[in-house]
Amino acid sequence: MKKALSLVLALAMMFTLLTACGGGTSSSSSTAGNDSSSTASDTTSTSASDSSSSSEANTPAEKAKITIMLPSFYGGELTKENSDKVLEKLEEFTNCEVTFQFEANDTYGDKFGLTLMDRNNMPMILTATGLITGTVIQAAQQGAFWDLTPYLSEYEYLSQIDPDVLSALTVNGQVVGIPKYREIGRYGFSYRTDWAEAVGITEEPKTIEDVYDMMYKFTYNDPDGNGKDDTYGMEMTQYTGPWNIIQSWFGVGNGWVEKDGELVPVHETEEYKEALEWMHKIYEEGLVRSDWASVPSSEWGNGTQSGQAGIFIDTLDGGRRNWDYFTNNNVASVVDDTQLAKMNLVGPINGKTLATDGYNGYFLITKDGAKTEEDLRTCLDFLDKMNSVEMRTLADFGIEGLTYTLDENGDVVMTTEIELANLPHQGLNQAVAYQPAVLDGVLKVAQKESQVAQADAYARSREVAVFNPAVSYLTNSETYANVATVINQTIDDARTQFICGSIDWAGFEAAVATWNSQGGEKVKAEVNEQYKANK
Repeated sequence: MKKALSLVLALAMMFTLLTACGGGTSSSSSTAGNDSSSTASDTTSTSASDSSSSSEANTPAEKAKITIMLPSFYGGELTKENSDKVLEKLEEFTNCEVTFQFEANDTYGDKFGLTLMDRNNMPMILTATGLITGTVIQAAQQGAFWDLTPYLSEYEYLSQIDPDVLSALTVNGQVVGIPKYREIGRYGFSYRTDWAEAVGITEEPKTIEDVYDMMYKFTYNDPDGNGKDDTYGMEMTQYTGPWNIIQSWFGVGNGWVEKDGELVPVHETEEYKEALEWMHKIYEEGLVRSDWASVPSSEWGNGTQSGQAGIFIDTLDGGRRNWDYFTNNNVASVVDDTQLAKMNLVGPINGKTLATDGYNGYFLITKDGAKTEEDLRTCLDFLDKMNSVEMRTLADFGIEGLTYTLDENGDVVMTTEIELANLPHQGLNQAVAYQPAVLDGVLKVAQKESQVAQADAYARSREVAVFNPAVSYLTNSETYANVATVINQTIDDARTQFICGSIDWAGFEAAVATWNSQGGEKVKAEVNEQYKANK
């Protein structure tokens, strides 16, 4: 009886299990009398399953959370009227819930330092301003930031960052920062076109000899036509940037250069001596003002704008601003007073110019904030998407119809009804790296003739701009961090003295010996130890 009862129970359980697991199949093979109820039961089950799946599919995945600290230039960024609409578009596109921590730019450096020490309240993304500093280098050496080297190639826009720029943010072989783009081809040569026409120059200078010829004629051929000896070729003040650019035309390089398998400072090369002698020559011949070394840097640009000098060697946007000054102040052309004076923004001479550092500010991804590799990838994905056309448009111009419209040419026309500080998107651009610099489809405001010329000159200079090959090694040189200001000033002072004739070449070499004894020799050793290890 017990065995029989056990068998009955076992068969009953088996039947129940089969019915539960295979109910659909059983009902489909059941009699017609049961089809209605069976079909209804199946539909309900499938619909419930589909509804559940559909509900899961249609419910947006939970947004990743990001915290980022940025400098504030206006106050109350992203908290203005309609800022919520901007943030909604941002979070929809990036699929991130972003907490922005804005700190006043005037005290940002102090706040940045304090934040680095507060490991319990560290943002995932920490924005640094300017160029890399000893504080950041030291923190990186202690493992405060993620090494981005293995990851950047996976992202659409971050993968396009110039390797020469990334090298400046490399500590002990690890890329620790994402640079905020600054025009690489910013430095170059520009001049007044009406002065050139007045002295018979019909083609823009391409060689060093062409530049010398223009300088000479601008000084001695009365380019302004007033019959007075009151002009000189090139503008020059205590700001010595132009000399650095001129040196590049001679193949000197940018700070350091490779020579016989080692990196050496450019002042140890023959090309540097050749450039220095040329600069002394134009000084001796009066092609620059004799008192340039005592003219305050604050007066930079005055000589060109006031009609004392015709050549401007510095940033190309500086040359453009001189052009805009002529336009805004109705400065007439010296050859046709019905026209306004203009600048020609040439860019490189002799196929060369200096590169900028290529960045101004950078993003660090902190290990105390972004604790896992998943957090790291979330941060990188967010920073990558911020470089897209959609996010650049949002960050630069806001929302179409609210903060801007497009004219018949497709150019942006910003609203005049909202003050700059109260624009709902104001401050969002601080979260954009602008990598790459040129991106098809990016909107722009209508460009003036001078702005178009500037962009063209940037492109020409960008193609040939010379970087400093030692920049990352100098960043990691402990000695250089301690002596850079002193030894660099030693060479700058000696160069000025040589140009002005206060010392000869022997005097300059004596300054080089001082540079070496002040720590330069040790810097060279530390730089080349890294350089050879990296080959």
